[in-house]
Amino acid sequence: MTYDIRIEAAGVTDRGSVRADNQDQFFVAELTRCLNTISSSLALQEGTQLNGATLGHLLMVADGMGGHSAGVEASRLAVQYFIASILNRIRWLSPKSNPDESALIEDLKLILNQSHREIKRQSELDPDLTGMGTTFTMAYVIWPRMHIVHAGDTRCYLFRQGKLQLLTSDHTVAEQLMKSGRLQPDSTQRSPWSNVLVNALGADADAVQAEISAVELVDQDIVLMCSDGLNKHVEDLQIQNTIIQNPEPQALCQALVEQAKTAGGTDNVTVVAARWRRASQGDGMPIYQSIRNTSSLFREIASPSEELETHELSSENRSQLDLSDAPTRPIHVDDLRHP
Repeated sequence: MTYDIRIEAAGVTDRGSVRADNQDQFFVAELTRCLNTISSSLALQEGTQLNGATLGHLLMVADGMGGHSAGVEASRLAVQYFIASILNRIRWLSPKSNPDESALIEDLKLILNQSHREIKRQSELDPDLTGMGTTFTMAYVIWPRMHIVHAGDTRCYLFRQGKLQLLTSDHTVAEQLMKSGRLQPDSTQRSPWSNVLVNALGADADAVQAEISAVELVDQDIVLMCSDGLNKHVEDLQIQNTIIQNPEPQALCQALVEQAKTAGGTDNVTVVAARWRRASQGDGMPIYQSIRNTSSLFREIASPSEELETHELSSENRSQLDLSDAPTRPIHVDDLRHP
C-alpha cells in the first residue's frame, strides 16, 4: 500500500483599507513530472500536457518596498526569480533522488542571494526603482519535509493539533531589541522599531542573510504564510482560533484578510494557507491531461517494478540565523513604501 498526499491550498492578497496600491505578491504551486506532447498516434492533440505524480509543493510570499511601482516590481522579481531558478535546476526536478540536504540548503541560499543581486541591478538601471526592496518567505515541501527560506518580516506558521507555531523570525530592529532584553515581547507590535527591517532583498543593501529552517510535516498539518499586514492587526491567538473555525484554506485566507482590514487595514495584507491530507490508495500511478477536450483522466497504470533510488533527508546541515552579523543596513519600511 502506498500513500497519496493531497494538498488543499489558497492565497488571498488585498491592498488593505489605507494604501493606494498593493505591493505584496504570492505564489502557490505543485512541482510535477510533465511531458509536452509534440506528436502521437494516441488520441492526444499537439501541445497536450501529461502530468505525472506530484514531486513537491511551493508556497511564496513577498512584501515589496519602494515608492510608486518599485515595491511591486521588487516583490514580483523575487517570486519570478525563484520560479525560474527552481524550474531550471536539475536537483529540484528530481528531489527525492538527491540525498544531500546540504546541497539543497546551499541552493536556497544561492537563489536568495542571486535574487537580491538582480533586484539591486534592476534598481540601478531605472531611477524610478531606486532603493526598491522586498521581504521574501518560501516553503518548499517534499513530503514530509518542509524547508523554509526567509528574509524580512513576512511570516510562516505551522498549525498542528490545535496549536499555532511561528517558524520564522522577524528581521526587524524590534526583534533584535527583544532578543537582547531591551524590549519586552509584548511591546514588539507597538514599537516603532517593528517597521525597521535589518534584512531584506534589494533596498540598496550589500547582501542578504538567508534564514533556513526545516520541519517534518504530519497528516492534517496546516502551513500559513502572511505579509506583516496581517500580524500588525491580528494577534497569533486570534489567527489560531480562526484556523480552528475555518480549516479550509480559501475560507481561512479570506477570513484573516477581512479581520486585518476590520482592525485597521493600514498595510497590504496577504495570506497563503495549505493543508496536507494523507489518503491511502492502490499501487497505481495516475497520469492526467491538462487539456479537457479529451478524457480528463488518461488512465492509471501499474507502478514500475523499480523506483529511482530514494533517501531520507538527514537532519544535519541546518542553518541557524544570527542577525548580529546581518550585512543589511536598517531599512525603515514606512519610508520606503510610502515616501
